[in-house]
Amino acid sequence: MYVHYSRRGSPNIEMDEHTFLVNKERDVDYLNSLDKVFVNDQFLNWDPEHRIKVQIVYARAYHSLFMHNMCIRPTPEELEDFSTLDFTIHNAGQFPCNRYTHYMTTSTSIDLNLDRKEMVILGTQYAGEMKKGLFGVMHYLMPKRNILSLHSSNNMGKDGDVALFFGLSGQAIREA
Repeated sequence: MYVHYSRRGSPNIEMDEHTFLVNKERDVDYLNSLDKVFVNDQFLNWDPEHRIKVQIVYARAYHSLFMHNMCIRPTPEELEDFSTLDFTIHNAGQFPCNRYTHYMTTSTSIDLNLDRKEMVILGTQYAGEMKKGLFGVMHYLMPKRNILSLHSSNNMGKDGDVALFFGLSGQAIREA
């Protein structure tokens, strides 16, 4: 399954593997041209039995810091066993995709390939694309393991009562 996210019309536009690979090559070539890139190896999911190992390669320190705070940081011992990744993101967001490539409608392309377990980001510096992409991966993978994947947070009171909070990132939650 190859999906290209575009800002016009439907956000989900199917693409072929060739186009995904063209965008990935453009992304990786750009990252390889830089003097410095940032790489984070992190986990998704707190439960060690169902964790997903993710590597994210970025051109910008800001993106690295954003995801460093967003994901679960492995211990030095856990990093020793990070050779087999479950998913990889290549983020060259400040470099545009070639809008003359098949399926491209703008210079922005966020491509998710679930078969290759990769995401490619070109033409947007919005850090939330990485977060949204990884939520999509979890919402795809976890139900296959009979786990309900949620975008939420919770608090536990001193008596063990739990409050679940749902909402978009940045929304304020107020008492009624």
